[in-house]
Amino acid sequence: MKHLLFSVATGALVASSTVALAQAAGQPSAGAQPPAAPAPLGSAPRPADKGLQMTLPLLRQGNVYGDVSATVYMDGTVLFDRQSLIEHIAPLLSESGRIKFAAVLPGTPSVSVVDAERAGVTLIYDSSELQVRVDRIDGTMVAAQALGEAVRFSLPATTLEPETFSAYLNMIGDMRVTDFRDFEKPAMILQGAMRYRGVVLEFDGGYDQALTGGGGFYRRQARLVYDEYQKQRRWTAGDLQLNGLSITSGTLLGGIAVEKGRRTFTGSTPLVQLGGQQVLLDRDSTVDVIVDGQQVERFQLNSGTYDLSRLQAQYGGRNAQLYVTDVSGRRQITSFDSYFNPSDLVAGETEYGAALGFVPTDFRAQPIYGHSPALSAYYRRGISNRLLLGGAVQAGDDVQLGAIEIISTPRTIPGRFEFSSAISTGRGTGYSLRGAYSLQFGYGIQGKQLSVSADYRSRNFSTLSDAIGFGRFRTFTLTANYGQQLSERTSLVVGGNWFEREGLRGTKLAFVDVMHRASRFRLTGGVEYGKDVFGRSFGARIALVVPFGQKTRAEAGYNSRRDDARLTLTRSYDDTVGSFGYDIAARNSDGMASVDGSATYIGNRFYSRFTTISSGNGFSRIDDRQDSRLQIGTSIAMAGNSIAVGRPVSDSFLVAKAHEALKDKQVVVGQSVDDGKVEAQSGTWGPAMDGRLNSYNRQSIQYDLKNGTEGYDIGTGVHTVNPPYKSGYKLVVGSDANISAYGFLYYQGEKVSLLGGTISAVDDPDFEPQPFFTNSAGRFATQGLRPGKSYRVELRNPDMMFTIHVPADTKSLLQLGDVTARPATGTQE
Repeated sequence: MKHLLFSVATGALVASSTVALAQAAGQPSAGAQPPAAPAPLGSAPRPADKGLQMTLPLLRQGNVYGDVSATVYMDGTVLFDRQSLIEHIAPLLSESGRIKFAAVLPGTPSVSVVDAERAGVTLIYDSSELQVRVDRIDGTMVAAQALGEAVRFSLPATTLEPETFSAYLNMIGDMRVTDFRDFEKPAMILQGAMRYRGVVLEFDGGYDQALTGGGGFYRRQARLVYDEYQKQRRWTAGDLQLNGLSITSGTLLGGIAVEKGRRTFTGSTPLVQLGGQQVLLDRDSTVDVIVDGQQVERFQLNSGTYDLSRLQAQYGGRNAQLYVTDVSGRRQITSFDSYFNPSDLVAGETEYGAALGFVPTDFRAQPIYGHSPALSAYYRRGISNRLLLGGAVQAGDDVQLGAIEIISTPRTIPGRFEFSSAISTGRGTGYSLRGAYSLQFGYGIQGKQLSVSADYRSRNFSTLSDAIGFGRFRTFTLTANYGQQLSERTSLVVGGNWFEREGLRGTKLAFVDVMHRASRFRLTGGVEYGKDVFGRSFGARIALVVPFGQKTRAEAGYNSRRDDARLTLTRSYDDTVGSFGYDIAARNSDGMASVDGSATYIGNRFYSRFTTISSGNGFSRIDDRQDSRLQIGTSIAMAGNSIAVGRPVSDSFLVAKAHEALKDKQVVVGQSVDDGKVEAQSGTWGPAMDGRLNSYNRQSIQYDLKNGTEGYDIGTGVHTVNPPYKSGYKLVVGSDANISAYGFLYYQGEKVSLLGGTISAVDDPDFEPQPFFTNSAGRFATQGLRPGKSYRVELRNPDMMFTIHVPADTKSLLQLGDVTARPATGTQE
C-alpha cells in the first residue's frame, strides 16, 4: 500500500507495517527501561522478549503456498513453527529434497532463517508486506518442473476481477472529401460488445449511405462467443471467420463453430487471408508495404476483396510485411506471404476447428449468405516434437475439398520441411500444392538462414471462400532467399522470385542487398535483375533511414530499375493522452507523382485521424486529384454500475473513478503514470476509461490521483489483471476510510513505550482489525479510520484499553494529543 508518512514536531513517526513489527514490543512496563539489545540473527530470543505470534504467507515466484506460523520479535528476528514450515514448503521440493530438508532442520519446535538456509532453502522475510519469500532452493532438492509450467508459475497473481456484466459501444465518425469540394455524406462506424458472465455478444457495423447504396445501416459481423480458455477452446455463432490449414487459409461462414488452439484467441484483425493471393479488408484502410523496415508503397483502400499477385511478384522473397491501419483505429502487421503461418505444436498438442453454416455469396456492405449449407473443418496434431500432421475438409453444393499438411524436422537431415496439398471437386477437379524448406545455422554474427518455398494452384482449384467472387487462375510462385551476418552491424541478403499466373505477364527477379546499421542511421544498398512490367532488366537501389529521437525518423530511397524515388518523415504515436503522430511522404514513380500525409491525435475521450493524398502525372500536376479523410472516434462503456466515456475500445477495458469521499480528486490510469504519461483520466465527463486491455494476457494497470495522494490511502497503486474476452473492469480509487489519528499514550501517569496490541472497530463493519503499537517516546499512529466512527484499542502486558472517537467533520488528520489508557476491566474512554 501507499502508506501515509507524516512527522510530529518532537520526532518523526512512520506509520507503516515495518515499524509495527520492529516495535511490537512485549515490554512489561512503559517508558522506564531501554529496549533490549538485538539478538544475533537466527539465535533464540531472550525470554523477556515474548514476540508477536503471526501467520505469514509463503511465496515463490508470485505463487502463495499457504500461511506459515511464525513469531516475530522486536529486533526483526523471525522464528518459524518447524512443522508448519515443512508442510508448506513440501510442494517445492522433490521427494529426496523433503527428506533432506526435514533431516537437516533442528529438531526444536521453532527454526530460524539461518536454520532453513543450512537445510538448503533460503528464505527472505519482508516486513513491509508481511510475507516470506522462498529466494533459492538447492538444485539437488528442488522439484522437477516442465519448462512451459515454469513460465506460468512465475506470473504474478491477479488482484482485480472483471465485472459480471459489462458493455461498450464505439462510435467513429467518418468524413470524406474529393478535390476539397466533393463531400460524401458522413458515415458512422459502430462497434460494440456486451458480456454477461462468460457469454459475449459482439457487433461490428455502422451507417454509410455511400457504402450501402442509399440503404444506410449495415452489418459487418455479429456473433455470440463463449470461451473455455483453460481448454483453449472457443464456441461461436453468427458471422464467422474460421482458421484453417495454410493451403486453404480462412473461411467465412454464417453459422456455428468450435475452435481449439493458441491462435484461436488472437482477436479480430482488419485483414483476413482467404488463400491464394486473395485477402479481405474488413474496413477502409491505409495499407503500407514495408520491405526491410522501409515503407515502399502506400495504398488508401476501400473495404472489400483484393488480389496481392502483383505485390507478391514485386516483393516476394524479401523481408516484406503489410502494415494495415483501418478507419476504426485497429492496426495490424502481417507477413507479406499470403499464406497463413500456423503455430507449431508440441508433442501431443492438438488444434482443430469445425463450422457449419452458409457461405457468403457477396461481401460488399455486409455478408450476404446463400441458401445451401456448408461445412468447414480442420485438425492439426503434434505427433512428436519433430513431426506435425494436419488435415482439412470443406463441403458445400459447389465445392468439396480435402487437404493435408506435414511439417517435419528430421534427425538425419538438417532443416525444416513443410508440405501441403489439397484437391477440390464440384467445379471441375483442381488441386493445390505447397512446399517449403528452411534452415538456420549459427547465431549472432555467425548466423545464416536459408529458405525456399514453392506454391502451385491449378485453374479449377476452389475453396468455399471463392464463392465471394474471386476469379480462379492457374498460378505458380517460387521464392528463395539466403541471409547472413557479415559483422555485428552489417548483413547480406540474396534472393529471388519467380511468379507466373495466366492472364498476367510473368515476372522473374533476383537481388542482392547489403544492410548496415549504425548508431545514427541504417543504410541499405543493392542490385536487382528482373524481367517484368518495368521493362528495364537491371538496376540498383539504395535506402537510408535516419532516426531523430525515439519517435521520429526520416527515410529516403531510390530504385533505378523502377525509376522510383520516395522520401518520408514519420513520427510515431502511442496510446497516452496527448500523444501526436504524423506521416508525410513524397513519391515519384515512373512519371507518376504523389504527396500523402496522415496525422493522429490521442485525446482523453476521443481519438482523431486525418489522411490526405494528392497525385498527378508528375510533380507539375501534383494537384490533379486530392482525396482526404477525417475520422473522430469515441466510446461509451459500462462495467457493473459505472459508466465512462473514452477512446474506442479495442478489446477489454477498465472504468476507474475516485471514491465519493474524494470527489474533488482526478484519477489517472496507465502503464507509466509515474512518468506523467497516462492512458486515461477522470474529469468533467466522468470516470477514466482505459480501453487498451488485451484479453488473456496478464498485465498490470497503474493508477494514482492526479494531484498526489497526501492524506489518502489509495491502495497499492497497481493492479494485475488477466482479462477474459471483451470484459470490463471497475476500479474505485480510495475510500472514506482516510482518517489518520496520532497522539501520545499514558497509563497510570507514565508514557507507554514500545507496547503492542490491536485496534478494532466499535461501529465500523468494514474495518479490519490492525496491529497497534507505540514507539519509545510513547507516540502512536493509526490510519484507515472513517469519520463519525469509533474504534477500540486493546494493549497487552499490562492489559489496558482506550477508545478513539472520530468526529464526523474530520478531514484527514485527527490530533488526539495526550491519551490516557485504562485497565481493560475498567471503564472505556
